[in-house]
Amino acid sequence: MHKFFYSDNKSIRFFIAILLYTFYIAISFVYIYQAGIAVAALSTIPVIVAAWFFGSSHGMVIAILMVLANISMLSLDGYSLVSLFNSPDTLIGATALVFIGWVVGKLGYIIQERREAIAKLEQYERERQTHMDFLEQLNAITGNALEADNLQSTLEILTEQIAVLFKAEDGFFAFWNDDRKLPVPMVAYGSMNEVYPSIQFEPGDHVPSTFAIEAEHPIAIPDLLNSPYIAPKIAAIYPSRSMLVIPLIAQNRRLGSVLLGYSENRSFEENELERAQIAADQVASVLSKSLLLEEERKQVKQLTALHDIALLAINVDNEDTLINRVTDIIGQNLFPDNFGIFLLDEQAGILHVHPSYRFFSAEERHMRDVPLDKGITGLVARTGKAQRVGDVRQVDDYFNIDDRTISELCVPIKFKEHILGVINAESTKRDAFTEEDERLLITLAGQIATALEQIRKAQAERKWLDQLAHSNDLIYALAQITTHVEKAFTIDDIIRNLGVELSKIDLTCILAVYDKERGLFTINYTSMSPEFLEIVENGLEYPLIKYTFSRDRLKLENILYPTALSNIEDEIEMLFYDTRRQGISMILKEIGVEPGTEPLRLPLIFEENLLGILWIWGKGLTRADLPIMSIFAKQIGISLERARLFQEVQSLALTDPLTGLQNRRSLFELGRVEFVRAQRLQRPFGCMMLDLDHFKQINDQYGHLIGDHVLQEFAKRCKNSVREIDLVGRYGGEELIILMPETDRPTSMDIAERLRHSIACTPIRVFDKEISVTASIGVATQDENTSDLETLIARADQAMYIAKHKGRNRVAMSK
Repeated sequence: MHKFFYSDNKSIRFFIAILLYTFYIAISFVYIYQAGIAVAALSTIPVIVAAWFFGSSHGMVIAILMVLANISMLSLDGYSLVSLFNSPDTLIGATALVFIGWVVGKLGYIIQERREAIAKLEQYERERQTHMDFLEQLNAITGNALEADNLQSTLEILTEQIAVLFKAEDGFFAFWNDDRKLPVPMVAYGSMNEVYPSIQFEPGDHVPSTFAIEAEHPIAIPDLLNSPYIAPKIAAIYPSRSMLVIPLIAQNRRLGSVLLGYSENRSFEENELERAQIAADQVASVLSKSLLLEEERKQVKQLTALHDIALLAINVDNEDTLINRVTDIIGQNLFPDNFGIFLLDEQAGILHVHPSYRFFSAEERHMRDVPLDKGITGLVARTGKAQRVGDVRQVDDYFNIDDRTISELCVPIKFKEHILGVINAESTKRDAFTEEDERLLITLAGQIATALEQIRKAQAERKWLDQLAHSNDLIYALAQITTHVEKAFTIDDIIRNLGVELSKIDLTCILAVYDKERGLFTINYTSMSPEFLEIVENGLEYPLIKYTFSRDRLKLENILYPTALSNIEDEIEMLFYDTRRQGISMILKEIGVEPGTEPLRLPLIFEENLLGILWIWGKGLTRADLPIMSIFAKQIGISLERARLFQEVQSLALTDPLTGLQNRRSLFELGRVEFVRAQRLQRPFGCMMLDLDHFKQINDQYGHLIGDHVLQEFAKRCKNSVREIDLVGRYGGEELIILMPETDRPTSMDIAERLRHSIACTPIRVFDKEISVTASIGVATQDENTSDLETLIARADQAMYIAKHKGRNRVAMSK
């Protein structure tokens, strides 16, 4: 009913009024004969409705029409028009009806005005409340922004929460570069939060921020793809289809802009633009304060960094610690992107990057050393002048280390015009560094240079004292080692003792023995741990021990001179075939040979005769120790020659001079030891007695010289056909014995048969002759009836004669 009486639709009102008027006419026409003039009372209804809907004038018009309608219907009913017009009832009724129309119309007008006034008040209250809510949210946003710890967080809070406040899907913030007249993207909210900060605009680009900044008021863009405020190629970057651009200007200072993106094309109402202007003023004020606060924070960080670095010069006593701490202080507080220090190697003409070099991403990056003729850092090191480059992509000879770098600031580290290195700062933003940054970094570089020079002077003094103490300690240690080495009687024992004793003073060695007749070196010992040796051999892809190389591979004018190897990679490439420098460096790193290590190559000499080479390296060993180590190497050479002579004499006593096998005496001595061990442990033990068939005929036919060669080859084949633990010796004449520990009866027969077949099938070549030979072999194994070695050999000898008796070139087993 309320909607009925207070409907704002005029068409409905007219329809209702006409409907009631028609209804009244119809009722009157039907009931006029029964009710007569009383039916006229119903005419008040259309009058009241018309007056209520359309006001007093319309109500009175309807009233007059109703009176005329009543008179017309009464005249049709037989009443006289004159009597009706002259009747007081008609006059009174008409007057009352008109009065009702006027009164109801006035009342309706008053009520309608009141209703409209109330509606306006309610609308105003809603708008006021909406505005208050907007201001309250805006105040909350600016409050959150002011509480942020740093400028980046402030920008992220403002961008995200302003976008949410204006119900935008995406939000973008860009600082304004007043020198280049273009925006600098900083942060984004929404789908482009990672991509937007890396966007770079060029001068002259058609971007919305430029127009909003110049206009100094918000700009609405209903259709981003068809707008004079943005170039189509730039509009295609954004995911938005419409945009609201809010410039941030405080005290005539152009700070930046906030762009609010919407995924659908839409128009913007006037009140949205008004709110955008309010937001612009308030956010600009907050941003201005945040920038001032950030500037104060920056100044505090700068002063703190200067103070901390000044203290480092007093408290730190080595370069690496100084540079590590400096890199952390500056990188964390002042230049958070790529930052680090290069130290100058004047002799090599290279800037060596310090390992503390910082990168802004967690992705692992490998810095490279920079030649002095390359890039911005090389230019700074050559000229001693700072370089600040806003866009390194415009530099022709830029030495690219990180392809994400856009701008770079590089200053020299100088002490009294002497270049010690450079400090390098990089950023992914263009024009990221200011003159103030350059002055600050130059000041820091001066402090670092002073600290480095002080540390180097102190280190030089300590190094001299340490070297003196080290030399004394080394002489004492080497004297002790020499004493232990001289106690050994064999070359293997000398080498082993040498490695063990060197390891005790943290020195590692590799020793190669020289064979003068063949002109070959053979590496036969290293004191490296098994783990490190495995790494080396895996890198070489072949064993290190027993590796041989010719004297010519060393490519040395005088190999007899001791040398400190400044570049160990060159030495390894020279000695070992199929090695690559990169692989060599990796192997050296894995086994703990640090860059800068200078191993010593020491020739082992006795009376100008080269016996071998000793490579030695380790903790504290430098080229300054070369004279001491040279004397030590000569003493080792003397010990090796003494051991060689001792072994030669001993060998003559224990070795058969013709075959090189053990003679009968040494064979029985060693054989008894193995036989007793087998008895004690109840392990199998085999014995073979071998005799060349018809050897006398070979001597008679070819001569004793060729016979000796045949016997030597026969011994060699026997030696090479069995294991290292087996004992091979000459029993007498052309008879050989092979003693086989851990070998049972069937295995002994298999070995003997294999050896017999090998001898019979492969002729022996002596000079230009091929001589076919065969052998008879007797086999015996230890059992409960064999109490000693002599008995076992006698059984094998008996079996050998059985083989000869059965026709030779066969194997017989003792029963």
